[in-house]
Amino acid sequence: MSKHDTLLIDLDRCVGCMACTVACKIENRVDNGVFWNRVYKMGPEGQFPDNLDMFFFPRQCMHCEDPLCIKVCPTKATYKTENGVVLVDHNKCYGCGYCIWACPYDARTLNKEKGMVEKCMLCAHLTEKGEKPVCVATCLGTCRIFGDINDPNSEISMYLAEHQDRAFQIHPEIGTKPSVIYLRPRKGAKRLCQSNSR
Repeated sequence: MSKHDTLLIDLDRCVGCMACTVACKIENRVDNGVFWNRVYKMGPEGQFPDNLDMFFFPRQCMHCEDPLCIKVCPTKATYKTENGVVLVDHNKCYGCGYCIWACPYDARTLNKEKGMVEKCMLCAHLTEKGEKPVCVATCLGTCRIFGDINDPNSEISMYLAEHQDRAFQIHPEIGTKPSVIYLRPRKGAKRLCQSNSR
């Protein structure tokens, strides 16, 4: 089975520090007002002290196995690598925005100054050298794990096997098969988390 780069995010461990967001902007020289990696605060919801739910929810490109963005790109600027990462060739992209409309995860943005679409590239320039994406390397809560999901001995595969009962993907009903897997918080936040997995 071929290598499949996957990102796992354990919502139990995310503390909302935004280190991933800042590191992504610095590493990729992302313009002001543009974010390839966001962290949303979900909640609080419910009643204190026994029924209060809140957690932080990192979002970025899902690097889907069957991405809609590739299907609608008229110039083939959006493509997928052999290891499953969805990238944008900025020499081919002219900023038509079809991929932005097609993406059900709101993961793409139009850089009007440059006239092209931008998104998380899962730090392909680093991962092809065997390094981790900066969002993973800088995560203070160690909630992000990156690796080859097809390798049963990889850190991501072993962690997922241990916590499979909490695993979910965003909008599975769409059929894009996201390569970003989330783990629900162990305690609380069930209602908030369920509403975001659909």
